[in-house]
Amino acid sequence: MKRIFAIVAAILAVAAAVAQSPEAIRESLARYPNLACPTASTYPSVPLGEIAKAPEGFEPFHFLLVGRHGSRYEQSSKKFAKTLSTFAKADSLGILTAEGKLLYKRLDAIYRAQLGYEGELADLGFEQWRGIASRAYANFKSIFDNGSIEAKSSRSMRCVMSMVSFNETMKALRPQIKIWQHARNADQPIVRPITENPNVSKRSEEIHKEYMKRGAWTKERKKWDYEYDGSSFVSKVTTDREAFLKMCGAKRDFRITRYAFHMLLFGENFEMGDRELLTRLFTVDEMYGIYVYQTAQWVNNLIGVGNDMVAMRQSHVHPLIEDILASGNAAVEGKNPDTANLRFTHDSYVGPLLSIIGYEGAVAKCGDDLEAAATSFNHGMMVPMAANLQLVLYRNKRGEVLVRSLINERDATLPIKCKTAPFYPWKDFCKFVHKNMERNDKSKERVLATYDK
Repeated sequence: MKRIFAIVAAILAVAAAVAQSPEAIRESLARYPNLACPTASTYPSVPLGEIAKAPEGFEPFHFLLVGRHGSRYEQSSKKFAKTLSTFAKADSLGILTAEGKLLYKRLDAIYRAQLGYEGELADLGFEQWRGIASRAYANFKSIFDNGSIEAKSSRSMRCVMSMVSFNETMKALRPQIKIWQHARNADQPIVRPITENPNVSKRSEEIHKEYMKRGAWTKERKKWDYEYDGSSFVSKVTTDREAFLKMCGAKRDFRITRYAFHMLLFGENFEMGDRELLTRLFTVDEMYGIYVYQTAQWVNNLIGVGNDMVAMRQSHVHPLIEDILASGNAAVEGKNPDTANLRFTHDSYVGPLLSIIGYEGAVAKCGDDLEAAATSFNHGMMVPMAANLQLVLYRNKRGEVLVRSLINERDATLPIKCKTAPFYPWKDFCKFVHKNMERNDKSKERVLATYDK
């Protein structure tokens, strides 16, 4: 009976991971409002759970990781200054409610804490990667006890320091482990392939930029920004809506709603947020509107399928995937000198990486219907701060090799038929990934052929 319940629970979990209705997302946002701006969320964005046990007779022998830097300060204080100025003006006019004054005080504190640290890894970011390293060691102790780590990072200091935090933690847990870590110029085409790879043509970048400016979905996103209802939030923070919007520079209900939400939520990355205030001021419907607005851009830019422009963009991420697959193949063949290969990068690579590989729930559908695009996949598969993909290779005495995938330390599934899921034959995994990469390459060829006529 217990086994039947376990199977039913597993089926339901997979179904929930793929099908996300607007109602289901609203229910999630009621519990985890941070998912409204998933790329700004701290790690983990939802509580961690237990991971599956390996099939009998299989032991882990190699560890691969691609990770986003941990929690950071906002890259530019200008993004916060405009929001803060709106509330400062409203306060000077005496039109803030008591809640509005509390919010203004908190936003001011967030802004001041941010100054001078733009884009830097926050203390919480260090802690996130220490935790990830500690759990990786606990889960795959044999890999790290008897081996070595090779790590590459983006030159961005928040990525470098995330790498150092992981490796220093591992060194403290296993002093004998050997570690090679670097952020060399030669590594950048791998860890930042869109911006640093000379093989990415300027022409393809120009075409994609024009698509981002003038695509039909972009017009729909602007329309969403103009028309979505943010009046509940505005009514809670000001006694004079008209003056707040016109005289204080808020302009539109929904725009100031999402600006204030983002700033208050982002403060959690450097421990200046206020979750209680956030849940009081913003309705679930407003959070849902913010989620759709934010996520539709991601889907139609980097992580969706069904659009050649997006597929072309994804093709530029291939060097990162090829590097990971090559490291895994070398380990399988006994030619990899290290037992762990780590890559530290940014959200704009971890996100499409999950889509390109093809994990169930991580593949969204491009489209001009923003709501359909934003709800076409598991919204929890977005990339919070410190998001990470772990690929762990297992082998039995017969030499059979399986790979398991952990997305943000949770087992991930693939549409690959096998009896050992979420552990898949390594050869089948590589074949599946290469097929998806070929799809992107064909899309890139079609786009360039069309626009170069």
